[in-house]
Amino acid sequence: MGNIIEELYYGNLRPEENIVPKDSEYRSIHKEITAYIEKFQSKLSEDDFIQLEVLFDMDQVHSIHSKEAFASGFKIGTLIMIESGYSS
Repeated sequence: MGNIIEELYYGNLRPEENIVPKDSEYRSIHKEITAYIEKFQSKLSEDDFIQLEVLFDMDQVHSIHSKEAFASGFKIGTLIMIESGYSS
């Protein structure tokens, strides 16, 4: 990665793409969700399952919250650097 400001400008900084949760609970829950999806896929008609997928795609609450949490954390980090007198 080159200059971080240039990387940000060109849209090359996408930290969410590099996050791989290491929490075993996350993996367990993800497996359970996958199992439920497969169960519904086998029980529902194709049209009903498509509607369920549309519902999943519409659930943007988590990603909006994550975006806001990231922005808030970034701002807090910046304020800490300013308050501590950080300079390069």
